[in-house]
Amino acid sequence: MHMIDEQANMALITTLNPRHLQLTLLPTEKCNFRCTYCYEDFTLGKMTTEVQRGIRKFIERRLPNLDCLYFSWFGGEPLTAKRIVLEMSSFARDACLRHGVDFGGAVTTNGYFLDMQTAASLCELKQNKFQVSLDGYGSGHDRSRKLASGAGTFDRIWANLLALRASRLDFALLIRMHLLPHNLVSSKQLAVALKESFLGDSRFSVLLKVVGNLGGPNRLTVASLTQQEGISVVAEINNILGIVPSSPSSPSSALPTCYAARPNALVIRADGRVQKCTVLLDDDRNTVGRLSLDGNIEFDKRKMHIWMRGYQSMDAKTLRCPAENLPLSKPRKIIPIVAI
Repeated sequence: MHMIDEQANMALITTLNPRHLQLTLLPTEKCNFRCTYCYEDFTLGKMTTEVQRGIRKFIERRLPNLDCLYFSWFGGEPLTAKRIVLEMSSFARDACLRHGVDFGGAVTTNGYFLDMQTAASLCELKQNKFQVSLDGYGSGHDRSRKLASGAGTFDRIWANLLALRASRLDFALLIRMHLLPHNLVSSKQLAVALKESFLGDSRFSVLLKVVGNLGGPNRLTVASLTQQEGISVVAEINNILGIVPSSPSSPSSALPTCYAARPNALVIRADGRVQKCTVLLDDDRNTVGRLSLDGNIEFDKRKMHIWMRGYQSMDAKTLRCPAENLPLSKPRKIIPIVAI
């Protein structure tokens, strides 16, 4: 077990601030893509009007006791339910303005519908942090990130990214490069193109991610790089991108703390289930409550304790990913839950 140091401990305390609230919202759990490694089953459709109303009431009740409200839009593909994203964001922005609460947000999107009009609307509503995944260049990407029809998606996403680069919009866009056994040559081509086209613009950044098997419908067919292969490829592509990985003085200095570990971060699914993690969607331990029509959430304290256990043990690995080795029952000692 790796225990965090005193400096990291002080930084960790800020993640417990009950006056900060992060809501990860799934406006739909359908998607226009069928990525070959996706763990979701797309069973649920758009968020019901009752759940939307409950979220609004929940926000209204919480705002008097908040300094900051942050939305994270997830799915499915959230921009296939763009109307819900825009309407909910507009409501929250205006409500936060009335209460003097800081408001912002991010959208995890496949980029297919992130055209200029949509991006401009999102930026106006302070939902101006974007994450878009690419699986290589051209046909390399299209092999694993394809439409439900089977058609490719790279050209349209790339065109959207180029349009954003040409704009004067205020945003931050993280391009997440997925590394798979089949796309290593294509990923190196993509790295060259990204460096030439985007990395001179401070609004764009790149994160390399070795794709793992997260279960779900594709669990029997997902192929992944070995750990050593991943380390080697990441180093090579970082070199192409001109990115020098940070070398922290200690493993805990950056203190990555997953949103799922934090008491002030919640995932609200399209059907009103309240969860902590956007990966273990079908795991009963992940459902910590349900949103009522009047905006109340009755929490299962036992499950909340399970997700927050890293704050008790002060184990950096558990704080980084509480879903790993998730206990079947509550910890022996109980720690207080910060009021949501």
